[in-house]
Amino acid sequence: MIVSKCEEVKKPDRKERERLARRKEILLSAEKLFAAKGFFPTTMSEIARKAEFGTGTLYKYFKSKEDLYFTLINERTEDINRLVKTELSKCIPVRERIERVLRLQFEFIERNRDFFRIYISERNRFEWTIKEDLGKGIHQKMLGYIRLLAQVMKQGIQEGTLKPMNPVDLAHALVGIVNSFVFEWLITPRPYPLLSKIEMVLDIFFGGVQKKERRR
Repeated sequence: MIVSKCEEVKKPDRKERERLARRKEILLSAEKLFAAKGFFPTTMSEIARKAEFGTGTLYKYFKSKEDLYFTLINERTEDINRLVKTELSKCIPVRERIERVLRLQFEFIERNRDFFRIYISERNRFEWTIKEDLGKGIHQKMLGYIRLLAQVMKQGIQEGTLKPMNPVDLAHALVGIVNSFVFEWLITPRPYPLLSKIEMVLDIFFGGVQKKERRR
């Protein structure tokens, strides 16, 4: 039997759409409560009330509060990785590629401020869990992003734009600079546009790793 290439992808039926909508509402409600109260003080019953579901309904979708939390992180990590992967693979100058990625990241962070406030505030408490089964997928996605960034750094070294240093170290250095600016922005009561800091991040990073004859 020959299947037409133009055959439409089967859409989710009504029950599946309702299930996905409920799941999304639970995640959004949890995100708001985690951001406002923190992970540990927030209870599953509070999340259920905010989502307007019974507590038992939550457990049909998530085994525990930890499972819900890590699902939230995992999905946001997938979203941002998907955004930056395309930009990092483009055949354009290294600085321009990194600038585009920073712009995508900062725009994403601005749109999802609640989520990143949770992630920054609770990250150290979950350091051990991230390396266990519950968080292995998240940890691997983070490492995957570092590897992608390191490939760009390697290309920059090969083309003579960057100093001959360990590409992975360069990737970690850039991520560290970005994280410090993001952290400051997240704890500021009246946040300024995060995008306004892109040029400063680039100048700090490239000021240390770019070859002198290539500096602007």
